[in-house]
Amino acid sequence: MNAANDSSARGGQAAAGDGERPPGLTVCWLGTSIMEHRQAHSPRLTDPANLPEVGERVVVEEHLSRGYVHRVHLALQLAHPHTAIACDNHGQGGATSRDLAAAARALPAAYDLAVFGCGINDVWRSHQGRTTEAVPIEEYARNYTTTLTALTDRARHVVCVSETPFGPVAGPEAVAAMNHDLHHYNQAAAHRAADAGVSFIDVWTPFTETARAFSHHTGGQAPTLWRDGVHLSDLGATLLAQQVGAHLREHRVIEQLLPDTAHGRTRA
Repeated sequence: MNAANDSSARGGQAAAGDGERPPGLTVCWLGTSIMEHRQAHSPRLTDPANLPEVGERVVVEEHLSRGYVHRVHLALQLAHPHTAIACDNHGQGGATSRDLAAAARALPAAYDLAVFGCGINDVWRSHQGRTTEAVPIEEYARNYTTTLTALTDRARHVVCVSETPFGPVAGPEAVAAMNHDLHHYNQAAAHRAADAGVSFIDVWTPFTETARAFSHHTGGQAPTLWRDGVHLSDLGATLLAQQVGAHLREHRVIEQLLPDTAHGRTRA
């Protein structure tokens, strides 16, 4: 169910016809704001020949998804220059597993790879006292399976990513309680992914170990993985991108999805 399908008529095969354009792969990302990572953008902010002066006002022209997904996408494109890799980011700020199960069913059957992760809002809403939005772990597990079923019908290969832990979004005791719950949700997700035959990337330990190491820094401002205790800093996004990218490389996920002509030769 989760293997590359050579008979698929989706992205990996669709562009390999006339030789005038490179073969293409389309990657779907479905998750929360950790995956969405929206940023305000103006060309003035990134044009080195036309940078605004300090104190100058700049009009925000659009919001772009950046963060770890953008980093992974850039790395994949560099690693596979003969293949046009498209990134379709369906991350939703504030989404719970309920929202994402519905979103998955609305996706087209058009993807070579789908990457999925959720759970942080299911837990956070409970600790915020927003009980109607919170999702109990039993329902979360069902929603996770529903989403995986939809994604495996719509993508040639599916990979799951665990949720990143909470940082200092509240007092130490409150954060510890939130992370205790979120860790159990991640375990439930890992079990559901295993039942579906889907790979699960567990980033919990790399995050907690790195955060612990950062906490021992002295002098000046210590580095941090979070911008606000929930959403990731540049360091957090880079760490998450490293973990996801390493899994894709080690398991040769992209290589298995490439059409035979992707490197200008027939694969053995």
